[in-house]
Amino acid sequence: MQNLKKSLILSMLILTSLISTAHKKGNSYNEDVLYLFQINGSEASYQQSMQAILTHFKNQESNVPQEYWNRTSEEFMHTSIQDLVKMLIPIYARNLSHEDILAMIEFYETDAGKRIAQKIPKISSESMQVGMNWGQAIAAKIKADIESKGFKIRLPFTP
Repeated sequence: MQNLKKSLILSMLILTSLISTAHKKGNSYNEDVLYLFQINGSEASYQQSMQAILTHFKNQESNVPQEYWNRTSEEFMHTSIQDLVKMLIPIYARNLSHEDILAMIEFYETDAGKRIAQKIPKISSESMQVGMNWGQAIAAKIKADIESKGFKIRLPFTP
């Protein structure tokens, strides 16, 4: 298991290094958005989220052999993140020009941008947890308010 982790980390470092040094201005919009995700911490956040999902399932399914989790982790960490990025690029394209993407890349290539990008996965993870707690607290308050007025509410909420 330790060797697998080391191999994955080494592979990701080499890949990121190769991609980072290969980036040149004038790439396509999609290539520049992909590069932006790599240098701004987004890709690392996506990987962290994917790992959390896999860990959750692994903890729930104790009868599934470790070999399955090793193979699945390797496969899903790559393909699922690629799928997510493909879904995100059109959103970026609708909202940000190529010049905007290049300006963001320019920032994230600075020392300050690199420091910020390094913190993005941790900030994202902690923010997601705070957001979930906040959402649950708001939902509980709304439910209590509805019930205090004598209305019945059907839970869990289904639109």
